[in-house]
Amino acid sequence: MDLKTDILIPVAKRIRERADSLRVVKRFPRSGIEGWLKVEAVAALGDKVKKLQNKGPDLVLQDDLTLELKGATDLNPSWIKGGALKYNAPCLFLGDGRQPERIAALRADGTIELIGYEVFSDGNSEWVVGIISPIS
Repeated sequence: MDLKTDILIPVAKRIRERADSLRVVKRFPRSGIEGWLKVEAVAALGDKVKKLQNKGPDLVLQDDLTLELKGATDLNPSWIKGGALKYNAPCLFLGDGRQPERIAALRADGTIELIGYEVFSDGNSEWVVGIISPIS
């Protein structure tokens, strides 16, 4: 399964369509929105999702690919990276898109690969959705 084509692109499309609901949570700084991200990722990925988990990586996809999710109104590169490295699994993330230096930090980190990301607006705020994978 291609992480960018099969996961990031459909999830990013779904999240852009639901950006109006992100607008409301943005007023709560540093709030976790992983539950919201999990619901939208499952809706976007549909039959590709085999199992939801509360322990370990959040989603098990076809071919037993596991996927960690990290979502918060801020964007903390070490927190996102930690999710991928903890489970040695790709990590789909969502957070504040106004700080390109944080994306640059993910790109420059030698322990992970930034597979792709997209910055979008909810009409008031900038957001970023992306996916990283540990480098073996």
